[in-house]
Amino acid sequence: MIKRTKQILIITILMLLASSLISACKSATPTMDINAQKTGFAQTADAQAGLTAAARPTETPSPTLEPTATPTPTETQQEGAETMTPTETGTSENGATDSPATTTSITGIDDAQWRSQSPKDNTEFKPGESFTVTWKLENTGTSTWTANYYIQFTSGDQMDAEEKVYLPYPVPPGKNVEISVDFKAPDETGEYKSVWSLVNSSDEVFYTNFFIIINVVED
Repeated sequence: MIKRTKQILIITILMLLASSLISACKSATPTMDINAQKTGFAQTADAQAGLTAAARPTETPSPTLEPTATPTPTETQQEGAETMTPTETGTSENGATDSPATTTSITGIDDAQWRSQSPKDNTEFKPGESFTVTWKLENTGTSTWTANYYIQFTSGDQMDAEEKVYLPYPVPPGKNVEISVDFKAPDETGEYKSVWSLVNSSDEVFYTNFFIIINVVED
């Protein structure tokens, strides 16, 4: 009986000890404060947001582009400068084209020399027969003969020739020109002489020593 009572007592003591240990363990476990936990989470989130913001690259504002001013074109011609305009060309009485008019006056000396002619003097023609005389003249002066120079009938027998015939092309000093005139033999037989002169562009006669002599004969 006594032995049994001891056993019960020991068991009771062990149970009390166990109960005391369990209570001590429960009291040692800290109670979690929900509000404190929420506050901690919020602080952690704010800290992470601050770190994220600091880690982001700073945005550099794009420079505002100002419109580029369009340069005003500069004037290539000075005020008061004259603009050259093309000169007109005319046609002389014999159909040749005159040289364009210029403001530069022709300088130098006008002089000439008769070099040859075709046909020769005293060639015979029938009454009313048409023929052409070609004179070769040399420019022995220092000026250039332009297409505004001409030869003109001076004296003797004109024999249906034109009053004046312009040079076919310009003739520089030392060069020759051949100029032709159309004639018609008179109806009467006999000897006929036609004298011509060389005239410059100012209508000044400067050479008169060339002519043609023909004989008009019956068949």
